[in-house]
Amino acid sequence: MTVLLTACSTSNTASNSASPSAGTATPAASSAAAASATPAPSKKITITAESFKPDQKEKNDQLDQRINRFKAKNPNVEFKKDDWQYSPLEIGVKMASNSAPTEYTTYATEGKVLVDKKWVADITDSVNAWAHAQDMNDLLSKPFVVNGKTYGVPIDGYVMTITLNKKLFAQKGVPLPPMDWTWDDLLDAARKINDPAKGIAGFIPMGKGPEAGWNWTNFLYAAGGDVQKLDNGKVVATFNSDAGLKALEFYKKLKDENLIPQNWALGYGDALSAFAQGRGAMVMCGSGNAADTAINEGGISKDDLVVYPIPSMTKGGKHTGVLGGNYRVINPKADKETQQMAFKWITDEYFTDEFLTSTQKEIEDRKAKNRVYIPQPINYWKDSSDFGKKYSDLLAKYDNVFKYDPQLLSLWDGKPEAQYEAQKYYAEMANVIQKVFTTKNVDLKKTLEDTSNKVQSEVFDKVKIE
Repeated sequence: MTVLLTACSTSNTASNSASPSAGTATPAASSAAAASATPAPSKKITITAESFKPDQKEKNDQLDQRINRFKAKNPNVEFKKDDWQYSPLEIGVKMASNSAPTEYTTYATEGKVLVDKKWVADITDSVNAWAHAQDMNDLLSKPFVVNGKTYGVPIDGYVMTITLNKKLFAQKGVPLPPMDWTWDDLLDAARKINDPAKGIAGFIPMGKGPEAGWNWTNFLYAAGGDVQKLDNGKVVATFNSDAGLKALEFYKKLKDENLIPQNWALGYGDALSAFAQGRGAMVMCGSGNAADTAINEGGISKDDLVVYPIPSMTKGGKHTGVLGGNYRVINPKADKETQQMAFKWITDEYFTDEFLTSTQKEIEDRKAKNRVYIPQPINYWKDSSDFGKKYSDLLAKYDNVFKYDPQLLSLWDGKPEAQYEAQKYYAEMANVIQKVFTTKNVDLKKTLEDTSNKVQSEVFDKVKIE
């Protein structure tokens, strides 16, 4: 849960191996196409690569193995390691002191500010020369494509979704809503499924802890709102808006109509467990996490679950949910030749058959244990690419793989989490949501305004952007 709720980090599902990054255990050889993207350098090149803290021995061992594989093919490259982990409050100091590594991992939120501050290299030429440039997932790549130029390569990611228990719908004789659904469609379905006497809620929102604010932000985004903006180097709260008010009014309807669990104070694990136990028809979560818990822990059949995008506020609107993910970027202070080699290092083990082999092994291991493999619905590659087709063909061979409706991927839209102090914002919004769920005649507009003022003065005003 901590990993999932950290600003812009990826959801922690059973399929995390589906996105190789520095230090993952995925065995892979280099892509021939990636190797051809960078000409043979004329000098010795040193790359300072992002590593892990000393106590993470296994991850560092895996990184060493990957370095050795790369050096075997590129003997002119030397590596140094740096265990600094990206922080939006530290990157300015690292760049000013020229101590940032050659390449590092950052979050989906960081694209524009890193570009604006010139703290990340323009890798457009390297990407364009890469044979797999057209195979990358456009939605996942979006946060690091700024003004038509590319500044980062996605590792993995998630977009928030809502998982429905089809069996509860069938038992009530209620048809599933259209996948291109709206807030009204969600409310209508929740009303028809809701059965408080049997302890079954129409919809399960997270109501406790920062995850409560994280859940609610999806409706803020779907209404066209945002959390914050940068104004002359200052972080300014923007969630006190018409969109924010509409999102709160939607939550108030859920409570006023008794469509949520009687014990609504549910954290991340609590909400997923309630759904897995059949105590709610719908739950919101990152990508396939809710399905994983329901199937592999709750014993619900994979055929009784379906994953929907966040509903649009009105018909024809965008299905915008919170997008999180990890991205590899390159230090712009490195010389051009080093930047090109760093790109080759970053992408060296993408699009490999060895990765498919490791995925197959995981699926078969799960099958032997009578468990279901839950793939991520979004990966760094396009499903329509040759590699994507190979991956899809592999999944299709097994009956213990959860499948997503193709409409999901055509409808959903992702918007990155707030860049600065997202967790503190989420925690304050959790207090608002709890007030909405407990106070009969709460003044939504004043509550939102008061919270915005508090977050501004106590949190955002204290953010120092170097």
